[in-house]
Parts: sequence; structure tokens; C-alpha cells
Amino acid sequence: MNLLAALAGGLPLLAFGAHAFVGANEFRYFAPTVSSGPPRTKWLQALAGWHWVSVDLLAATVLLFVVAFTDLVPHEPTALLLLAGYFALVGVTWLVTLVVSGRGVKRRYLVLGQWLFCFVVAGLAVAAA
Repeated sequence: MNLLAALAGGLPLLAFGAHAFVGANEFRYFAPTVSSGPPRTKWLQALAGWHWVSVDLLAATVLLFVVAFTDLVPHEPTALLLLAGYFALVGVTWLVTLVVSGRGVKRRYLVLGQWLFCFVVAGLAVAAA
């Protein structure tokens, strides 16, 4: 068993639960009326993207748990480094998005701290490799 890989997999599992269930319910707060045309279409597109992230989190959990608890992956360090790279890239993308989003965002780096979550998971995956 690879304890660091299990820990790295546990974090996206928790995030998946929060994202898929709590966040999805909160997302409905922003729903425009059914007859609002393009705003409704844009909201539905954003909701589908929201759930796409949920699927990514669940897939990362499964992959990290497979590495942590089985011997099914022949080159575990490579798989872990690929997952670490993915999470690092998402973290960098999140930070860049905050930087280019304009004024008033500086105070939101910790409130919108998903970038930090990504870097922690990436660091654990690298350590597990």
C-alpha cells in the first residue's frame, strides 16, 4: 500500500463530494428562469462544466486509489507523476485566471483557493512516486 497515494486520492474524493452535491445545489441558486433563452443556455453549459470537474475529481480519486491499494499499474511512479502534472497544471491555470481577472481579485486568492488544493494533491502524488 502506498499511503501517500491514498492520501492524495482521499483529497479529490472529499472535493468530489463537496463539488457534486453541495456545490451543485448552490449552483442552482444562479439559475435563470426556464424561458430566459440564451442566459438559460449559458447557465446549463456552466452547470455541465461544473459536473465535468466533478467527474475529473472522481476519476483522479479512482486512479490514485488503484495505485495506492493495488498492483494493477505496471509503472506507478509514471502514473503518479502524470497525475501530479495534471493537478499542477490545473493549479497554475486557476492562479493565472485569478491574476488576469482584474482588480479586486487579490483579496480572493485564499477564498478561491482551489489552486492550493491542486498543488497539495500534486505534491502528495510526487512524494508518492
